[in-house]
Amino acid sequence: MDNKFEIQFANYVGACKAMDFPVPAKPVSKPAISDNERKIFAEAEKAWINYSNSVAGKKFLTELQHMDLPTAQSGVAKILDNPEFDKLKSLLNSLDLRASSFSIGISFEAEFILGIAGTLGFAIGIGGDKGVSSSEFLSVWIMEGIELGALVGVQFGLWDSAPADLGGYAWGTEVALGFEVEASGCVLYSKSEKLLGVTMTIGAGLDEGFAEVESFTFILGTQGENPYLEPVYQPRKNNFLIIESLTCVHPSSDGAGDENEIYFTFQADGGGEGVVLYRNPPYSYFSMKEKDVWECGRSVWFNSNVQVTVYDDDGTSGNDVVGTFSINLSELTLDNTKTYNSTDNYSSGFDDVEYTINVKLIAQNVVS
Repeated sequence: MDNKFEIQFANYVGACKAMDFPVPAKPVSKPAISDNERKIFAEAEKAWINYSNSVAGKKFLTELQHMDLPTAQSGVAKILDNPEFDKLKSLLNSLDLRASSFSIGISFEAEFILGIAGTLGFAIGIGGDKGVSSSEFLSVWIMEGIELGALVGVQFGLWDSAPADLGGYAWGTEVALGFEVEASGCVLYSKSEKLLGVTMTIGAGLDEGFAEVESFTFILGTQGENPYLEPVYQPRKNNFLIIESLTCVHPSSDGAGDENEIYFTFQADGGGEGVVLYRNPPYSYFSMKEKDVWECGRSVWFNSNVQVTVYDDDGTSGNDVVGTFSINLSELTLDNTKTYNSTDNYSSGFDDVEYTINVKLIAQNVVS
């Protein structure tokens, strides 16, 4: 997929991985796929084969490899408008189905993280929700059994919720589709064991023995560059280091106890256009008392220097800076750890504040 697409998807993965997923209640038995659901999936398979071999389908799937996420999102939403899907839409209108939504989505693997896949999809209302609403969505799947490959295939889904209500957490397990098809079936539940829907994913790269999956679905809008998501993806640069750990020598006294709620930001090679400021952890913090060590293990790509700022997120008076660090390539030696002290002193009066970080250079001159 396009590099910008990967960056945009990585930010959703970062948001997903920062969430505290519940331990789902496991259903005693799996629901059987009904005859009408089987007819829908069988026709969906035929329609997809015909579409992917058509002039329009080949053109879109070729161009998809070079699209960013918003462009791909717009294209996926138009797939069902092609004539190859007319019979499928007719069946969706005529058959008695328990579902309230039908979805189609392009499924792909996250090349930068093993065991992560995505589905960029479009859902329409059916049954009582026919014509009421539609939605565009992005699902992040945490699973095993994905082989390396950017584009996995297509996913069809029948859902018990209206298109606008497809967002949120789901837990899934493999289910037999009941007919001969080169595809994997998955039945999905909410954290409270409520049945959410059934999917069929067609395409090489997905192991039919995946057993269990977890996912989180984002309902997409017109938010452009997704301003509510913290950036996660880092472009490859010449050198690679790890911020191994952060030590609280003495916390800041913020009147809220004897510990600080710590997170830090880092930026490679100065500011300016195109240089991204990253946060770690992206959406939370790490509570630290005196002498605590946070084994953060934050990897960083850089060319010559990295600037790190440590904050105490006290939730009342804003986020107070408790440490700033300047890491220069010239100070590091390969495979050795260096301890850095803050470049500025943030102690004041009786409030003695001190944090240190340990940094190790892992690779040098990676990109010529």
